[in-house]
Amino acid sequence: MEDVFERSDTSCPLVVVDAQVLDLTEFLRAHPGGSAVLLANLGRNASADFHHVSAHARPGVRRKLQQLAVAEVDTVPLPTAWVSLGELFDHVRLVRNSFAVQLSPERDPVQDLIYLGQSYHHLLDDHLRAFVEGFSALLGRTADPALLRRLDELSSDAQSRVEDSLAKSDASATASLARWVQQHCIVLLDDSVARTSAAVRALRTSCIESAARVEEIMSVIEAWINKSDEAKRDDA
Repeated sequence: MEDVFERSDTSCPLVVVDAQVLDLTEFLRAHPGGSAVLLANLGRNASADFHHVSAHARPGVRRKLQQLAVAEVDTVPLPTAWVSLGELFDHVRLVRNSFAVQLSPERDPVQDLIYLGQSYHHLLDDHLRAFVEGFSALLGRTADPALLRRLDELSSDAQSRVEDSLAKSDASATASLARWVQQHCIVLLDDSVARTSAAVRALRTSCIESAARVEEIMSVIEAWINKSDEAKRDDA
């Protein structure tokens, strides 16, 4: 799974369904449900989501999976105390994918900012809080209350910035803010994906090494929050 996490992108679109690695290169445009849902699941074990769609039980779909399969994933048991790291990794990758597919040249800047503003708000309100709490628990400590309060403040500020920009109806400024939101969030999520992948790989040999990589992730998140604070003050 580490290989799938690390290698998958739009030029090498890989997902896992029922332990089979699927290469979607020739299937993205042919998918009856559109390409966006596939792009949102790149690099993930999408088995649960796949089986939620009743149409996927058809024999023809099973045959298509066999045609797309290029490998099988190894099963590597994780230490009990570190099982949640794989779940966190999948969560980080899913959120990263959602930002990557948000910006669309087919939508006007206002629509882009509405979509991205909602995603940014959810990142600050829900996802980052879950990351901070989850990675802290792996390190045997509770999440820093001060860090969580800063996330709440940033969330409130982000919503105000988006609403103010939309109210001004300035297409250029709206497009600029939409690009900033996407790029700002993807920087964090790309770094988090890479470091979480390193932490997962390290579990094959050393929990101590994995803990060091998780500490790096926590530092990356805190530095990103600090940078977001600076951007808020600059706007003010």
